[in-house]
This record gives sequence, C-alpha cells and structure tokens, in this order.
Amino acid sequence: MNLNDTQLRMQQATSHLKGELAQIRTGRSNPALVSDILVDVYNSKMLVKELSQITAPEPTVLLVSPWDKSIITNIVGGITKANIGLNPVIDGDLIRIVIPPLTVERREQFIKQMHIILEKYRVEIRQIRHEIREELRTKKQSGEISEDEERRQEAELQKLHDEFIEAIEMAGKVKGEELRQA
Repeated sequence: MNLNDTQLRMQQATSHLKGELAQIRTGRSNPALVSDILVDVYNSKMLVKELSQITAPEPTVLLVSPWDKSIITNIVGGITKANIGLNPVIDGDLIRIVIPPLTVERREQFIKQMHIILEKYRVEIRQIRHEIREELRTKKQSGEISEDEERRQEAELQKLHDEFIEAIEMAGKVKGEELRQA
C-alpha cells in the first residue's frame, strides 16, 4: 500500500467523523440532525434525506418537506422513534421541528458523546498507521525496500498521522465550542 492510499483511508475516517459529529445536537438547527434517520416506508427503510428536502429557515427550526406527501406520518414516526430529543409536528405538507435549547445536563452528555467519537477516530487513524508500519517492516525484511527507504516512508507516514490527528482535534474543538454556546 502506498501513502496515497493511506491518506485516502485517513481522509475517509475523518469524513465519517465529521458526519457523526454533525448528528450531535446543539441548540441550533442543522439538517444533519435528521438527514440520516431511517424511516420505515415502501416496505423498506430509507433515510429522511432520500425522502425529503430538509432546510433550516431559522436558527432553531428545521423544515422537512417530503417529496411524497403520503409518507409524511412515516417520516414523523421515524424521527420520533430515533429518540434524539426532537418533537416533529406536521404543519400542512411540511414537518416542522423546533430545536429546544439544551439543558446543562444534556449539553454535558453530548460533550461526553463527542469525546467518545473523537477517541474512536483517533484509534482508527493510529490503527491505519500501525498496519502500514507493519507492511513497511515486511517489505524491508523481504528486501523490497531498503532500511533508508523504510525510515523515509515511516517519517512520511508519521507526518500524515499527525496531520489527521490534528484535523480530528480541530473538528472536536469546533463542535465543543458549538455545544458550549448553544
């Protein structure tokens, strides 16, 4: 595996991290809060974002506009069943979700949840680094690469690792500030 593949794997991990962090609720409306909720509809499960348009017209309001108005109650049911502390209300052809302000306890729960998610992705980045280091050692032992080349690639790998760990820390810092402000 080369460093470009490694970088791609680390980028995918940080992308997943950002998606998970976006789903942690702050006091502000964000379509990501409900976009990936599964809804029982058409004899299968689909995501809210596949069934509707989600907008945030105000800082504390989300509007979900289903493309098929006949499934509006299914979407409301899915959001309610997700148990994320949101109360969807049918308003004509729309679903209106008012984002309640966070209590201090709830805010602390979300901050703890965020730290757990951050650590999970730090471990994933370290695991990728470990796998690549093992590959480099194997290549050196089999004579595919020289000791100097192994050291050079390990240094690049460590630099890549440090960049992505820093990206995780920054994402956590930004989300932590959002949670504390809300």
